[in-house]
Amino acid sequence: RNEEECMAKEAVITLSDVDVQFREKNRSVHAVDHVDLTVERGDIYGVVGYSGAGKSTLVRTINLLQRPTSGAVNVLGEDMLALSPKQLRGERKRIGMIFQHFNLMNSLTIADNVAFPLKGIKPKAEIDKKVQEMLKLVGLENRATAFPTELSGGQKQRVGIARALASDPEILISDEATSALDPKTTSSILELLKELNETLGLTIVLITHEMEAVKQICNKVAVMDAGRIIERGSLLQICLTA
Repeated sequence: RNEEECMAKEAVITLSDVDVQFREKNRSVHAVDHVDLTVERGDIYGVVGYSGAGKSTLVRTINLLQRPTSGAVNVLGEDMLALSPKQLRGERKRIGMIFQHFNLMNSLTIADNVAFPLKGIKPKAEIDKKVQEMLKLVGLENRATAFPTELSGGQKQRVGIARALASDPEILISDEATSALDPKTTSSILELLKELNETLGLTIVLITHEMEAVKQICNKVAVMDAGRIIERGSLLQICLTA
């Protein structure tokens, strides 16, 4: 039991005093203002806030799609800022990402979209097997030969999830992944994420401006405003004070 508790308490993401500043004309904009954030293995951690609060910028520092101006980023035991470009590419495979606008390639079939991150890395037979597994996982095994334009928004997001999981990441970042979807579809995508968290032990960071999404699946939440975390805690604590 103690071993289980230790496992559950392992920090997989630690952002320390992370600051992101952008130059805009003749002024400096503070998109992220000296933020600390710890995400433990198995968390579904919601980062919630209005548009422009800095949540996407903050979360993009996790895989260094956004390099912080200052601060430290430690992910899965690695000091991300100390890695060479080649090492960073390797580490990024352990961090999947899904987006608001799906980012699918319309000229490729669903199977080829999911296979894309594995091309040139694994043999074809292995890739085909993985793609089948992933499509089954998200409930789209019968749509492998379809094209993105033939799918609904919810199905496209499921393809995005399958593609993000193809390289067996330990962390999944969801950047406003449900905000282009209707409430019913949003709910089914969130349920899928919860299921993946439970069955694969996937740690999920969910960026959203929808408190309902956070309430549905997150166990922890940080509320951002003007580049800072203004409140954080278990979902219960935040909902009681909201």
